Parts: sequence; C-alpha cells; structure tokens
Amino acid sequence: MKFDAGNIYNELSPELRLVLLCSSLKRNDNDQDTIDTLIDCGINWPMFIHLVLHHRVYPLVYRYLSTLEHSNVPDKVLAALYKFKKDNDCKTLQMSAEFVRILRALEQKEIFAIVMKGFPLAYQLYGDITLRMSRDLDLLVHPEDVDEARRAIESNGYVWKHPLAHTTPARFKKWMESNKHLVYWHPELEICIELHWRLDSWGMDFPLNVVKNNMTSMQMFGQSVNILDKEELLLYLVIHGAVHAWFRVKWLVDIDLIVRKGDFSWERLFLLADSLSVKSVLNQAIILLRELLQTSFPKEIIYLAEKDRAAQALAVMALRFIKDNGLCRKITLKEKASILYKHKRYEYSLHSGWRGRALCISRCFIPSVNDLELILLSERLYFLYYIISPIRWIYGRTRNVITNMARGLSW
Repeated sequence: MKFDAGNIYNELSPELRLVLLCSSLKRNDNDQDTIDTLIDCGINWPMFIHLVLHHRVYPLVYRYLSTLEHSNVPDKVLAALYKFKKDNDCKTLQMSAEFVRILRALEQKEIFAIVMKGFPLAYQLYGDITLRMSRDLDLLVHPEDVDEARRAIESNGYVWKHPLAHTTPARFKKWMESNKHLVYWHPELEICIELHWRLDSWGMDFPLNVVKNNMTSMQMFGQSVNILDKEELLLYLVIHGAVHAWFRVKWLVDIDLIVRKGDFSWERLFLLADSLSVKSVLNQAIILLRELLQTSFPKEIIYLAEKDRAAQALAVMALRFIKDNGLCRKITLKEKASILYKHKRYEYSLHSGWRGRALCISRCFIPSVNDLELILLSERLYFLYYIISPIRWIYGRTRNVITNMARGLSW
C-alpha cells in the first residue's frame, strides 16, 4: 500500500509476527513457510507466551501449535498454553451459565437487552465459544431501563464499586449524561458485567434508534439473544478496536473472520460509516487487516483505503502502538510522556470535523471517579466537577513530573 506501514510491519518482533500468524484461521503456504522460518531462526518463548496472553489469543494459538508438530516448539510452551486454554474453557462454561441467568433475570423484568460481542460473536465466528476469550458480559439497555436493570443485576450478587453507587437518582442521572456504562463485579464468581445505555466511543456514537432498528436475534443455550445486525456489529467492532488503538490483536482477528466470511454488504457498511462520520476509522481497520493478517478485500475497497490519507495516518499510528504493546520492559519518564502525547494525538486524530474534535477535547472535562471521591457536591453544584476535573488532571501530571525530576530522572 502507498505508505510506510509495511516498513513498520517489518519492525515487529519475531514473537509478535508469530502470534499474528498463529492467530489467523486462514493460512496459505507462504504463511506456513514464514512460521517455520520464524521458529527455526529462534523465538524468545517467554516473550511469545507473554504476548499471546496480552493479546488474548491463546485458545487459537494453542489449537494451531498443538497440530504443528515442529521440533523447535518446546514442550513446556505447549504445556503452558494448554493450561491457559483449559482454564479458559472452565471459565467460559461458568460464564455461559451466568450469561443465561442474567438474561432471564432481565427478561422477567421486561427489560429489552442487546448483547454486544461476547458469546454470540464467538459462536457466530468460530462455532465454539471457547475459542474466543470473554472476560465480561456486555449488555446494552435503553437509558430509561437502567435503574430496573441495575436492580436485577444487583439482586443476583453483583456490586458496582463506585462513589455514586448509593447516590440519589437525580445525581446518578446527571452522571449518566456524560458516561456510557456501569461495571459490575461478582466477588464470588469473579465475573464482570458491563451495563451500557449507549454505544459511544469518544464521541463516535451509535444512535440508539439505529441500533434498535438494525438488530436481529439468535438462539444460544436455549435462550433467545438479541444482537446487532451484521453491518452494525462489524462497524461497532471496528470503532471499539480503533478507540483502544488496537490494543489487542484479538479484535483484528474477529474482524478478519467476519470479512473473510463476506456475509454482509460493503455498500451498506460504508453508508453507515459515512452517516456516523467514521469512514477513515473503517479504512484504518482495512489497512491494518491487510498489513497484519493479509486479509483479502475487493479492489474497490482497497482503492478507497489507499486514497484516504487520514486513514493511512491513523494506521501508521496504530501500528506503532501495536508494535510496542505488551512489551515487558521498564520505560523512562520521557518515554511515558511521549506515549501519553502520542495517545492523545491519536484520540484527537480519530475524529473528523470540528464537532467530533470538540467532543474529543470535551472529554478532558468529564468528571472521573477520583474527582467524585475528592469532594461530594450536591446536584445543584454538580457542574463544578467539570471545572475540577481538568484542573486536577493538570495538577496530577505536573506533580508526577516534578516528583520524578526530584528523584533524578532526566528528560
């Protein structure tokens, strides 16, 4: 492609390149030759296992390596991956039972919930829910149903650990305006539920009417499950991966499989992306998939991505993050500052148009958990959190810099 992503790909460590190749379900003869060459030339196996865990692809990697029968793959590596896979299998079975229990609890309260990602996605892509790691249950409900959904979830042993957990309804609704989900935790089962009332990622919002009018259902575990329709699901996965700078390879592997199946409309996907002003974000994913997983695309789709300069710039930034993600090494203060700057620049670049970028900047003013814990304000004074938040953020960063410089850490 007509930019330097290929050069950055060549900078990827042999361990990360092997992770990418072993995670793909579609490999050709060239891929197999590359895998053999990488292993023969020497792999840092502890680093490889670390990256496999970080990117949460060990069920896929183990399935492939266990059939490879390569003499240079140590038995202890396969044994470690097997243990991780078996632990994941057990956790998945436990979570699947809880998945059904929570959905039925919401049904009893007549709460309409849509399941995002998770088990339905794993079943659609792999036909086997143990091949895709799920650490939480993501549920989307209408904002008006949040209170009732909270009661249903809490009655099943889940806890929301947050300064506003026991606040007044009016104060909670105010907080909902600038947030998108609650994170619940079951202390005994060690299962997390994310209760969403909007699909909003850094101002790239899926309107609820679009979601509600473009959904479908499927049967899982004897339960009817509401899910996003094909194009909406694909674009949501793209946006989710992009806002997290493709922190985990797992997200690209998901999208790679959807694209290879081809069971969706490219025209409808691009119309949807255009309506949400995220066309460059979609093109970024196309570039990354082509570079990292050799995903095949129609010629006209490649042409659109090649001429999208914003998408190319986003892809280069993301590739640099992917290259460094998961590395086990200590970083200096100067490197931390550089990483923070690059991430903030990336966040800003994801948005197109003045409105999107204004929303991105406004995120700095959204009250954090620490702001809410710092001082308890009444509903009438809640607006002061939007002043406290940026001041506190600047103070915290400045204090860290001064403290570290006093300890003798140079820039």
